[in-house]
Amino acid sequence: MPPAKVASQDFVKPNLPRHSNNGFKRSRASSVHSPNVRLSIIDEDAASAPPMPAKAHHRPFHRRWNLGDPPRSSFESPPPKYSVWDTMGPKGEKLADVRNNKHIARRGGWRRIFLILLILLTIIVGLTVGLAIGLRNKENTTPISSHQPSSPSTTPSPAPFPAGSYTLTTYLSTVQTNCASRPQDWSCYPYHTYSQSPTEALANFTWIITSSSPSHNEFTISSTSNPWSVNFASTPLTKLDAGTGDERWRFETTFDKTTFPSIGVNCYFNETTLEGNLYTKKARDYPSPTPSEPSVAESRDEFQPWPYAIDIRQIVGGGQNTLQCFRMQSGGVGDRVTDGVVPKGENEICSCEYRNFG
Repeated sequence: MPPAKVASQDFVKPNLPRHSNNGFKRSRASSVHSPNVRLSIIDEDAASAPPMPAKAHHRPFHRRWNLGDPPRSSFESPPPKYSVWDTMGPKGEKLADVRNNKHIARRGGWRRIFLILLILLTIIVGLTVGLAIGLRNKENTTPISSHQPSSPSTTPSPAPFPAGSYTLTTYLSTVQTNCASRPQDWSCYPYHTYSQSPTEALANFTWIITSSSPSHNEFTISSTSNPWSVNFASTPLTKLDAGTGDERWRFETTFDKTTFPSIGVNCYFNETTLEGNLYTKKARDYPSPTPSEPSVAESRDEFQPWPYAIDIRQIVGGGQNTLQCFRMQSGGVGDRVTDGVVPKGENEICSCEYRNFG
C-alpha cells in the first residue's frame, strides 16, 4: 500500500524518539486531541492489493475445519476430556460448528447427510430381513437329520444270519382232507406226496427274512409270488430251544387258501393257518446234496438255499363258514356251489405238510 499523502503546511513535527516508526511515535490520544494535527488521507487501490497467501496444509485439525480452539489446560491439573463432537454452540446445542461448517454446507448440508444415513440404514435393514428369511427357509427345507450332530461315517454292518433271501426246498409229506365233505375240494401243491413220487413231490418256497431291529436280534419273514397262493408279509420270527439241537426260528400266520376242485369252480378255505419252523442246526436230507451244490456262503443267486432242516404246514378246521365254493362266470365270482358241500366239525382237520428231512 503506498504511503499516505499529508499537507506540509498543516503538519507540525513533534520532538519524538528516534526508534519510533517513521522517526516518531504517535499515540491515538495525542493525534486526536492535537489541534495542529490532521488525519492523513489514505488512497486505496484494490487492484494493487497483495494476493492472499494459500492456507498451509499442515494446519491443525481444528483450524482446518474451523471447529475452534481446543480447551487449554495447565500443568497443575490433567486436561479435561475433550472431543470434537462435544463442541457447544452459543445456545447450548452440540455440533454447532460442524453444522455451520462451510465445507459441509457446500456439499449439501445436513439434508444430504441424513439422506445418506437413511439409505445406509435401509440397506442394513433389508440385508438383515433377507438373511433372516433365507435362514428360516433353509431350516424348513433341511432334513431333521441335518440338525443332528455329525458323526464319523461308518458302513453299516450286514444283518447276521438268518437275514437273507432263501429258497426252501421241501417235499409234500402228507395231506389230510377231513374238514371237507368232498375230498377233492382240499388240495396241496404239487398234488403228489413223497410216497407217490419223491421227485414230483418237490415244492420250493422263496421267502425273505429281514432284520427288524438295529441290534439285529429280531427278524420278520415275508413270502414272494408262488403258484399255490401262499401270501404273507412281515410276519415275526420267534427263536425256540436256543442252544439245543432243535434250535429253530418259528412263525405263524393266517391266509385264505384257494383251491380248484373242478373246471370253473373255486373253493376258499377261510382263516387257514400257516406254520413254519426253520432249524439252525438240524441237518436236511432232501433233496440229496450233490458235490456241485454251492453252500449258502458260496451261492451267488438272489435266493440262496436254506442250509438246514425245514418243516411247513397249512392247517384248517371244519366249521360253518370255513369252506365256500363258487362257480366262476366271465372271470368273476358267480353262484355259490352247495351241492355236496356239507360243513364238518371244527375238530375235523385239513392240512398240507412239507419238510426236507426224514
